[in-house]
Amino acid sequence: MTDKSLIELELLDNIKFMIKYCDNFLDYCHEENLSIDGNIAGEIIDSVTEIEDYLENPEETINHDELQSIYDNLNDIYDGLVDLNDIKLFNNIHIVYSQVLKETKDIIEKNSTNEE
Repeated sequence: MTDKSLIELELLDNIKFMIKYCDNFLDYCHEENLSIDGNIAGEIIDSVTEIEDYLENPEETINHDELQSIYDNLNDIYDGLVDLNDIKLFNNIHIVYSQVLKETKDIIEKNSTNEE
């Protein structure tokens, strides 16, 4: 993979959406006093924070390992969202996140396989 920026990879909007989604969802759970697993919520926030570091300079090129880190964190966030509580409705709502995640992962995988 030739090093590219998040902007060049056309990932910036997707990643911003997924982070905003997580923020809104976690805020909603807190405001509604929903019973959620605090450890999982903490892991989601940690993953979001790691990704946000890359958003500070979206025009800066990122290497394969950094792109893989973003990929892994996005997967961890999704897994956390699904396991955060036992309200089945939320798993249906998370379909929006999972569709954007799928598109984002496809872009990352396509650019990762071009490494050779």
